[in-house]
Amino acid sequence: MIDWTGEELALDAALLEKIRTARINFSDNVCAASTSSDVRHLAQLRSEPTYLMAEFLYSLRVFGISTVEDIERFADLHNDYVVSLTRDAAKLERLGLTQERALGSMFTSDTKPRLIQNWSERPGAIDQSNLARFLVAVMSSETCRKILIDFELAGFVERKRSPYGTVIIWSTGRIENIFGLMLRNLRQAVEVLNTADSQKMSSN
Repeated sequence: MIDWTGEELALDAALLEKIRTARINFSDNVCAASTSSDVRHLAQLRSEPTYLMAEFLYSLRVFGISTVEDIERFADLHNDYVVSLTRDAAKLERLGLTQERALGSMFTSDTKPRLIQNWSERPGAIDQSNLARFLVAVMSSETCRKILIDFELAGFVERKRSPYGTVIIWSTGRIENIFGLMLRNLRQAVEVLNTADSQKMSSN
């Protein structure tokens, strides 16, 4: 149970303020960096899917997903995660997923080769539908498509239709830098908070 009195509560509230400020600054920086200043477009960039897409693209970079072998292992880990979800009906329900949709997001003998081929031809390039597979737990394929269009307008990704009718996307690297800056500033703010707390405790 939470103790709703005392210094711990004040520290929790201070942390909440740091997190809130970080998210607000992230949205502000995303909009400021956008190559489109259309009001409706900027409103979309302030939405939760923008944050989730930025987090995913940042994660690819920070965890060093760069080679064909890396993306293949990443796809295998995704498949393992989906299998674990299908064995947990309660978690599927919490995520708003059906068994059919979860299983449909797995990389199969039909979709995995395309993922690997696109990445081998241009490291970082992902078929839009394959990107939606990776993000199945946090957004629908239609939301994924729409946010990628917004990202293209903002200059955060490039999109190109392949000869096979699929849409290939790759990041320009700008959104990862914005997300990374938000995380670094937040981490440093929390470190200052922890230092101040430690100093206060040692003085008592």
